[in-house]
Amino acid sequence: MIESFAVHTLNGLWYGVILFMIASGLTIIFGVLGILNLAHGELYALGAFVVFSVVGYATGFVASPDDPVSAVIFGVVVLVAALIAATILLPVGAFIEAVFVRPIYDRDEVYQLLLTYALLLIFIDVMKFGWGTSPLDAGTYRGLNQIPTTEIVGFGYPSYNIIAMVVGVAVFAWLVWFFDRSKTGRIIRATAINRDMATAIGVSTDRTFTLVFAMGAFFAGFGGAMVSIGPQTAFLEMGLDPLVLSFVVIVVGGLGSLKGAFVGALLVGVISRWAIWLWPAVELAAPFAVMLLILLLKPEGLFGTWGEIE
Repeated sequence: MIESFAVHTLNGLWYGVILFMIASGLTIIFGVLGILNLAHGELYALGAFVVFSVVGYATGFVASPDDPVSAVIFGVVVLVAALIAATILLPVGAFIEAVFVRPIYDRDEVYQLLLTYALLLIFIDVMKFGWGTSPLDAGTYRGLNQIPTTEIVGFGYPSYNIIAMVVGVAVFAWLVWFFDRSKTGRIIRATAINRDMATAIGVSTDRTFTLVFAMGAFFAGFGGAMVSIGPQTAFLEMGLDPLVLSFVVIVVGGLGSLKGAFVGALLVGVISRWAIWLWPAVELAAPFAVMLLILLLKPEGLFGTWGEIE
């Protein structure tokens, strides 16, 4: 019982940091641009597909599926692949903002939602064209089945999941530092609070918005890259469920709050994994029940602030 509790709690924390990767991008984009990006989930999926391709190319899993690699080499390849996948999405995010999103900032929210939903469908078709319709899984890349385990109080737990949790905490710490301490982060926060004043003091809001959207795409892709190894399966619509849960996360934590997104992601991740363990029938309902409870008690969310990033 205790071992099962520990395993499912760790699984929840692991899934929570993955949700935070996605939710942080949504939080940044919404907090600064005021856009709810429905295409965000497919940026996450694109990161997963890219990392599978990079891992397959770099280690020869596709050409020689029976040729294993050492855990150390595999770990290095995976981390490099995750960074490559996320970096590829930087210009993708910048392009989306400059070409598609920028012209509709002054339009009603319904136009923004329709546009980003259309982009979601386009991304699915683009990935279908590039990778086909068959899922990529651990059977495709044998190295994914060789991830070592770490002994934790008498039971083994996948080392990669532990690394992913450490990376997630590091990303959160960096984001807090970036927006609190760095010059660029402060400019972004100032733009979120008062665009007109930021423009008056010489800030290029166009560049700021492009940077913010690119950052959001980066973290979505990084989250997809991290979750695709473990082993997991990469498939075309894999971003839809995490996207919905990420909206739950930012509502629970508070719109515009990175701290809230982090706490909310861990909370949603743990609750969803506990539900799978204790009562699988309510797996999907449990996070939404928590969201409704928090909205009733604290409508602005746990750390909610309106119209800024903190």
